[in-house]
Amino acid sequence: MPYRDVKGNRDRGPREFKTHLAESEGEVMTVATKDVVTVSPNTAVKKVARLMEENDFRRIPVTDAGTGRLGGIVSTMDILDFFGGGQKYNIITDDYEGNIAAAVNCPVRKIMNKNPMSVRKSASIDDVVRIILEKKTSSIPVVEDQKVIAIVTERDVLPSADNFGISVREVMQKKCIASSKGMMVSDVSKIMVRNRMRRLPVMLENSLIGVVTVFDVLEFIGEGKFKSIDAEKALSTRVDEIMEKNVMSVSPDTDIAEVSRLVTKTGIGGFPVIENERLLGIITTSDIIRGVREK
Repeated sequence: MPYRDVKGNRDRGPREFKTHLAESEGEVMTVATKDVVTVSPNTAVKKVARLMEENDFRRIPVTDAGTGRLGGIVSTMDILDFFGGGQKYNIITDDYEGNIAAAVNCPVRKIMNKNPMSVRKSASIDDVVRIILEKKTSSIPVVEDQKVIAIVTERDVLPSADNFGISVREVMQKKCIASSKGMMVSDVSKIMVRNRMRRLPVMLENSLIGVVTVFDVLEFIGEGKFKSIDAEKALSTRVDEIMEKNVMSVSPDTDIAEVSRLVTKTGIGGFPVIENERLLGIITTSDIIRGVREK
């Protein structure tokens, strides 16, 4: 697709990705967050879940307490996997005999990714965007001498403009998996982990009544809102008890520049797409980034 670069020159090559913070190709450090929150390998899963929920973190680097070297990374998906979403749930059943009150104190080293993706501070914005899209990751540590010096997230490279000329309809996820209000926490955890999704619309008789997000589950875990110490019973809590009922949605004909502004203003990373009270799909931060890059 022909486009004009920042100097107004016409080109037909692949679009070089730009952000509102970096108008020309530059280093990742121009957009990265330098005040990085990290945890040690022995930090309890419950504390990590609370940190993520309170600060809207999707991934937290795990560093050695003595050297500060990057040893792994823990994501929201790792925690959901642990709490019923996948095979890491076996740690609860095998190591903690199904006692969720004890399992929340499991050290994060048991569930973290020990081979995390990272970039050097010389990486370009385009390098980071490519990794985020190809690896479907929401954030990447910036490392120097094996130590974490910054972290760059989807929102750090979220493009902005008055108008992109790209509608929500063009880039939204049309195959939208939804939850019913009667689904259990363990059910939505499985769906999120298997499909790499951080939010599910909650439907009742074809009407949108809420959204359940990974952070709703993390709040449930971090605050220990369990009705039983038995993991199976605790994770049978229904979605309508933890979901967000005040849902913000967007129209399919909205320009994605407006959605980008909405993400920045609200801190919400994804919105159901509604037309004539019917759910058409969902649009997320990564959909906006991909839409701008590809079109």
